[in-house]
Amino acid sequence: MTLEPVHFSTLKHMQRSPAHYRYEADHRREKQEAYELGGSALHSFLLGGKDVVRYEARRAGKEWQAFREAHPDCIILNAKEHDKAAGMRDSIERHRQATELLQGTRERTMQWRWLGRLIEGTQDVFTLEHLTELKTGRTAHPERFMSAAKFYGYHAQLAWYRRGLIESGFGTPASAWIVAVESAPPYPVTVFRMTDNALELGERMCRAWLERLLVCESSDQWPAYVESAVPFDIQEDSGFTLTIDGEETEVD
Repeated sequence: MTLEPVHFSTLKHMQRSPAHYRYEADHRREKQEAYELGGSALHSFLLGGKDVVRYEARRAGKEWQAFREAHPDCIILNAKEHDKAAGMRDSIERHRQATELLQGTRERTMQWRWLGRLIEGTQDVFTLEHLTELKTGRTAHPERFMSAAKFYGYHAQLAWYRRGLIESGFGTPASAWIVAVESAPPYPVTVFRMTDNALELGERMCRAWLERLLVCESSDQWPAYVESAVPFDIQEDSGFTLTIDGEETEVD
């Protein structure tokens, strides 16, 4: 049986469990199609791709159907969605460093092998000077964004693409970056430079997930969190405290 290439967007679910990975891999195509329908207008504005068009009326009825048919390969946004995407784009374009980091080879799909397994990935932007990922989120506040980024494995994603560039013969980017823009006005932009330590930890995470995937593929076993019963115990306390009308009361 020929295996599909491994993508970071599915591999990262090994952090949850092999069962989560299997589900995401099996449903990747339909989720990808749904994502494309919703669109990534900001990426298209800044990195190229599908045309972004604005539709002012309600998305229902014969006029809407005719408009969709007239723009089959476009990202169609209503006025609110379009204003939001354009606002993020304009904010990034006013940020000199962010704009510079988004210059280079854009969205190049690469294939390589790691631990013998076929891998595929599409980075946002790279040159020999920098590898850059464009991210949007509820906050671009440095501390809050980094907390969320660790959860989503952004450092592992950049390490994944860097490995791909090396193995595909494009060379080793001198640095790796995230350009983050907040998805609400005034659309603040923050630029993050990945440290060597973050990239090293990210690559170790990717390798560990991939090693576990290879074991699961070999055995065709896709366990969830645990396979055996988990003891549920609670230590007895001498009492507990209730807060009533702002006052703490100890209960024996």
